[in-house]
Amino acid sequence: MNLIIELHDEDDIVHDKFRYTFDNQDTLEKLENLIYSKLHINMTHQELLSECGKRILEPGNTNLQSIGLKDSSKLIVKHCHLDRWKAYLSGIKGINNMGVSKPTRMSFANLALSYSKDLEDSGFFNAYPKFSTEWLETNRQLRRFVNGTEGALKQAATTFFSKMYPNSKKIDFKPKEAGSRAGIKVTITDNDEDINFYMKMYHSTGSEFSLENTSKSQFPAILEMFAYRLLEFIEVGPVVFFPYYEDEIYIHFIATKEVAEFKELDKIEDVNMRNKVVVEAYLLYLILGIHDLHEGNIGINKENNLSIVDFSVPDNTLRPDIFDAFMNKKKFGRYEKVNEILAQIGHEERMQIAKDALPRWSKINCMTSDIIDGEINVLREKHGLNDITRHVDYLEAIKSNYTTICLALQ
Repeated sequence: MNLIIELHDEDDIVHDKFRYTFDNQDTLEKLENLIYSKLHINMTHQELLSECGKRILEPGNTNLQSIGLKDSSKLIVKHCHLDRWKAYLSGIKGINNMGVSKPTRMSFANLALSYSKDLEDSGFFNAYPKFSTEWLETNRQLRRFVNGTEGALKQAATTFFSKMYPNSKKIDFKPKEAGSRAGIKVTITDNDEDINFYMKMYHSTGSEFSLENTSKSQFPAILEMFAYRLLEFIEVGPVVFFPYYEDEIYIHFIATKEVAEFKELDKIEDVNMRNKVVVEAYLLYLILGIHDLHEGNIGINKENNLSIVDFSVPDNTLRPDIFDAFMNKKKFGRYEKVNEILAQIGHEERMQIAKDALPRWSKINCMTSDIIDGEINVLREKHGLNDITRHVDYLEAIKSNYTTICLALQ
């Protein structure tokens, strides 16, 4: 049974499609797993429709033939949060309506923030990468409107960097120009030298937090903290610190030092160097489970080595299929430019790049969870957070992934 499977949006515009040959007795669960692999929609967020628009609601163990699918049938797939995308855009429109009151616009903002988090958490933009550009831009508008974290960011930066650079003449701030996380650029003038840091919210907190609408402390995402320090440890990520705002509440941030002569992927003209950056980034995507490695977040430093300056961390990291995924997959996120480059790189070139890169990251083998012990001690002493162990399991998964891919490439 050969099926045509198409990904549609709310207006039934086709965003992706593929063909696959099934046995008549194959189950709906197998089809849903295939859709997850090909179209990047988790099974819990898939909406399946027949060509005539009828929803398929059978249990996963139902075979495909019994639900009316036959050879050359077309199956339509949609992400179940398309309605939230529409509501999010409606909220953005409401914020920009200058004919209504500020409280009304703020209510639109809070709704849009809620929908934005639902969309991001459900992997919506992995399925619909063409929507991500609009989301990133409107999300920045949303942040600027709510803008409740800016004061906390500046105060935390001033407190932290004044201690680090006690002889500094001044500390300046500029709004963060890219990304979906609330943040600022910090410039410290020390001995007539400008030193730049980028300071932002944790991904799990994101832009939905504002001092106007919450009184709760915001604690760091331990896996994100650990991954940033790990990338610094293997000399792929920037120097990183973890300042926090302390008043009636605590708000924790990430501060990364500007990478000297960092060149984004888009600005790399040499094809071989560009391929190297993409393959190495993809390899670390698989080993560490880090996402959001688009062309603005990856590039090269002044030594022409891979540099990853921003990312997000999901929950599931262990990859028993890591070698097969590394060799054969052509996508690793929602960003078309990176996927376009990866799709053009063959097995032999991927293997050679990996064989050159993996020894440079061998510190992973000897790494221990104590690389963030100082930060964890702060959380325990100031906040009484004692059960902080997720990063230990995360490190074990990383080591397993690293060993598996190293052995496979011997």
